[in-house]
Amino acid sequence: MKIVFHILALCSGGYLLILAIFFFFQEKFLFFPSNAAFGNCPQIEQYRATPIQFDDLRYYLQQKESANCWIIVFHGNAGDACDRVYFFDLLKDLNANMILFEYPGYGKDKNRPGEKIFLKQALKLTQRIKMQNPDNLPIYLLGESLGTGVATWVAGQTEIEGLILLSAYTSIAATARHHYPWLPVDRLLKNRFTADNWAKAVHAPVLLFHGVDDDIIPVEFSRKQLLNFKGDKELIEIDDCGHNDLIFVGESKIQTATSQFILMKP
Repeated sequence: MKIVFHILALCSGGYLLILAIFFFFQEKFLFFPSNAAFGNCPQIEQYRATPIQFDDLRYYLQQKESANCWIIVFHGNAGDACDRVYFFDLLKDLNANMILFEYPGYGKDKNRPGEKIFLKQALKLTQRIKMQNPDNLPIYLLGESLGTGVATWVAGQTEIEGLILLSAYTSIAATARHHYPWLPVDRLLKNRFTADNWAKAVHAPVLLFHGVDDDIIPVEFSRKQLLNFKGDKELIEIDDCGHNDLIFVGESKIQTATSQFILMKP
């Protein structure tokens, strides 16, 4: 009997240790910034983009003389904004000014990454673009993976023309529960990114894309998130692709649907 108690004690102690590690180091499991400093991005030159640092905002800007809209991109949790120059290629046929927003805590700045500061700075950038938009061009927000929650929250706080989401989730807690059903994530998580609640405040049309074979954020999350938006909305599921290859495998479908989504606006 003593052996059983010893085993139970060891198992309990191990489980508590896992909980402690998850709680105190959870940012390390959620945010994966690269080691590159913001602005150290040689490849942006071929896209005629410019690194901008204004106040505490940082982003890469690609402007076109005859642009008819703005697209602000909020990237996923790994790497940095420089890694997302593929959005310049993906949307090159759109006559759009494009911004790749860099998160606080990424690109070797002094901040600590987190939900609150991400949302604050993302809204600040969007409002800055709206203020410096003399031609009153429509503004679209594009979120990728973790960035879908950021874009959704901003879209619920300020008026935009449309919201484009790639690999959306309902909340980080729900995603974590899917991967770690044995962890009490609801009690442990600090950065919740409750995109399901934020979606209810969005009035702009929404276009979602998701890879059917995504095993990081399964497609069921976009299906559920679609129901949380109250206005015009569409989910396009792309076969034979997962999470990290969605943009490349689904390139043609994403380009066509995004062009139609933007061009149909008056």
